[in-house]
Amino acid sequence: MTKKREKIDTKPLKFLTAVSSEKYSKPTLTFGSLIASVFDASMGVAYVGKKASEFHGSSVNLTRQNLTDWNIIHPGLEVLQWALKELKKLNPENEALAKIQFNPDHVYEEDGRIRVFMPDVEGKKIELVLREGELVGELRKEMQLEKYDLAIIGGSQNKRNLAHSLIQYLPGSIFVLQKFNPRKKYKLLLLVDDSTATAKSVEWGALIAEKLGWPVRTLTVSKTSRFGAGYQGAADMAKAYFDSRGIDVEQFFLTGDPVRTFVEFAGDNHIVIMGASTLNPLKQFLFGSKPIQTLKQTDVPILIVR
Repeated sequence: MTKKREKIDTKPLKFLTAVSSEKYSKPTLTFGSLIASVFDASMGVAYVGKKASEFHGSSVNLTRQNLTDWNIIHPGLEVLQWALKELKKLNPENEALAKIQFNPDHVYEEDGRIRVFMPDVEGKKIELVLREGELVGELRKEMQLEKYDLAIIGGSQNKRNLAHSLIQYLPGSIFVLQKFNPRKKYKLLLLVDDSTATAKSVEWGALIAEKLGWPVRTLTVSKTSRFGAGYQGAADMAKAYFDSRGIDVEQFFLTGDPVRTFVEFAGDNHIVIMGASTLNPLKQFLFGSKPIQTLKQTDVPILIVR
């Protein structure tokens, strides 16, 4: 019997969940809270709205005692207030979180965004932030400022236009929840090749599988009938790692166009995990990459690990 390894000794992680409205963002916030608990990560929630020049004008006094005293009510603050209430519902056992209130006295403008100050919850921070401007650019600024490891965003009707920007310009890992259904039973599908990010994506996949009990599959795709030493070695590494954690894994080796094969195999019942591309930014811009093309062509949730 293979001896189990100790659990992954990760540094404290910080995950950022982007929300847009109560109507559309509940699945994203639900999964954001779930995945943060899996990794024991601190959690941030960000609303990125359209630029409104009057919001930063002298007519708005951020020191007023009540939201109703402000000259305008920014819709993003209402979304963040909803997000806090929703997080409490999603974590009913967390007594410390239950005691936290959305306090208008604790709303500050700093570092080019609006921040709701929240006390630590059992050693972890919950950040509520409002930004204005272009989505990817503002998420990038927030991730860089607070050193977030992962951005979690909902699917978008404009995903084909956003895919390139999300993957190329956000500095951490990215989880895009396309057509995510919290009630659906998913399998994890790890795309395994000889890229340097494969090892980390396998680690993340193993931790998710352990905590959530989801079945795991790995898929290695070669353009020819020959699977070279790099691909075979990566597949063997992944199998050995899952075995060491006591996690059952199904391995698949297919031949064909990598992206088309990924998409067809994933269908609509997998959550895809893959490593980020190692291509330089210019080559990604000119030719795309496997993650970019996969995100454009599939409708399943996809985690791209850096």
